[in-house]
Amino acid sequence: MLLRGTTIVSTLTLLSRLLGFGRDLLVAFLLGSSLFADAFFVAFRIPNLLRSFLAEGALTAAFTPVFASASAESKNKAQLTFRNIAGLLLLIAIPIVFAVIYFASEIVAAFAPGFTDDPATFALCIQLTQIMAPYILFVSLIAMINSALNTLGVFGTSAMAQVVMNLVLIGGGLCALLATDNQTATLILAFSVLVGGLAQITSQLPTCRKQGLSITPLLLGESKVRWEVLRLMLPATLGASIYQITIFFGTLMASLLPTGSVSWLFYADRIAQFPMGIFSIALASVLLPTLSNAAASSDHENFNQNLTNSLRYTSFCIIPVAAGIVYFAEPIITLLFERGEFSRHATLQTATALQALALGLWASSFHSMIVRAFIARKNTVTPTIIGACTLVITILTALLLIGPLSTGQSSNLIVTGLSQIQTLLYQSVSLSFSLGHIGLATASTIAAFFSMILAVLLFSFSSQSLCWTPVVQATAISITSSLLTVFAISRLPLLLLHPFLQITIGVGLGICIYGFTSYLLKSREARELYALCLSRLKRFQGKL
Repeated sequence: MLLRGTTIVSTLTLLSRLLGFGRDLLVAFLLGSSLFADAFFVAFRIPNLLRSFLAEGALTAAFTPVFASASAESKNKAQLTFRNIAGLLLLIAIPIVFAVIYFASEIVAAFAPGFTDDPATFALCIQLTQIMAPYILFVSLIAMINSALNTLGVFGTSAMAQVVMNLVLIGGGLCALLATDNQTATLILAFSVLVGGLAQITSQLPTCRKQGLSITPLLLGESKVRWEVLRLMLPATLGASIYQITIFFGTLMASLLPTGSVSWLFYADRIAQFPMGIFSIALASVLLPTLSNAAASSDHENFNQNLTNSLRYTSFCIIPVAAGIVYFAEPIITLLFERGEFSRHATLQTATALQALALGLWASSFHSMIVRAFIARKNTVTPTIIGACTLVITILTALLLIGPLSTGQSSNLIVTGLSQIQTLLYQSVSLSFSLGHIGLATASTIAAFFSMILAVLLFSFSSQSLCWTPVVQATAISITSSLLTVFAISRLPLLLLHPFLQITIGVGLGICIYGFTSYLLKSREARELYALCLSRLKRFQGKL
């Protein structure tokens, strides 16, 4: 089920991400890396941050294992649990939406204190934040619906909802092309986010009805179920908040850097998240309910086998992709974004940030799989501890790498505190750097490796039965094959070609070389995929 579910989700996620790139191309063409783009991305990040904190972080982590246990008892128990938690979600999310609208100016000032020096950007960002605030509620409901459907073995609904969302946003971008000024275009994009959120919920209703799930919430539901979810949510909320605080500090520090830094990091992160979405996030979304079901039935052998397989294939798939992104970063950004308001300078700045982020893709993916294993066992405390340690490492590393903060006239206490911490760091460490937004990307990668190592150590202490040998072998072979592939590609005169040809030829050859070298190095994953493809080919020939 793990492989089948991951294949379905990955395919739909690929379509969603491709549409997402189309959306980003429109935004880049419309706004480039201007103040309008910076304001839109910061405002869009606020509801997404709260969504991740409320739904995809805390609630999903607590809801999935509880719903899996209810499903193991009976279908009626699962349905009642679903409606109970839907009511709980509304009681939490609706007040948050109104708070964001009411305190929008304070929230924007906290997230992007650098904007306070520019009244026009600050005012626009406040307006955009208020428009997009209800998106928190819509996407929180969608995250819970997707979690329930995945647990029931219905995969791909989350990715399909994203397809719908991106289609709506592309429609909004096309409408924004008709706007007479950038501010109107930015407002159209913001309203399209709300329409997309409603469309996502609507797209899920037929599948929910087919599975017997009613999204009608029980506002006054069963206290026992809600208490169990809340008990698991408390540490999960702390863990999710720590992760979002990390993003918050990244956005805050980027706003203190030269104009365009927020946009450069946003575009770079979008590219870096592409392979994460297609494989890692897709696999993780299937892995959590799979492991939760195994844990609920005390099937430890199945639990360990699925986790080991997910870690093996994470190394096999993500490491070569990260290597390819690092090598082809500049032609990728040139091909996708360098047009309209997006200049050559923006391309170079975005490409360098992308290279720094890509180096941490494998560590982030590996860490996310281990975290799912903790959550499936209803352990939400350990991921919180890992997140807290990672937050400290991220902030300290970023302050050390980005260079002196330009606080301007800002009286923000957080900015002042960061500036003081940075001064102490410079005094205690003999090395100093001024990498700007690239320093933020590098800090993210360093923190990703730290969190991965800590997660592996803590899981090893708590689960002595998991055999790490296949995972280590897969990782070592993948690193070796990736390095050989990059070396072979670098010997070719691809840089003389058009960016499209560079990427097309380079990726095609890279896949062939990586697959061949992995097979020669006796990669278990390469041989399994070869056997699977051969089996599918024989089956197809048999039908002919």
